[in-house]
Amino acid sequence: MQKSAQAALYSALIFPGAGLYWLKRYWQAALFILPALAITGYVLRETLACADQLRDKISAGALPMDIMSIALEAVRATEQLTTRLDGAIWALIVCWLLSIGASYWAGRAREEAQR
Repeated sequence: MQKSAQAALYSALIFPGAGLYWLKRYWQAALFILPALAITGYVLRETLACADQLRDKISAGALPMDIMSIALEAVRATEQLTTRLDGAIWALIVCWLLSIGASYWAGRAREEAQR
């Protein structure tokens, strides 16, 4: 398999920047890995905060202890969370796609240099 395709696959399937890291382009890899980690951490933190709020409502008795009430509140909270996180999720998708392209072109440049 060509290095360009392999690097692109690493970035696509493992994590943004993984292909560049494999090509030993550490600084370029960091340009994708660090933002992707920050965005992932932000999304995880907000998701866990939403789950904590739901748990607190149940514990405080603000929600009745029936499954339908809890499910409806979970759906409502998830919809609000999704609206808040749309920008971050799109930023992660763009970062990931740019990482795939950068990995491919860096691998392509290495293949050309080896010829």
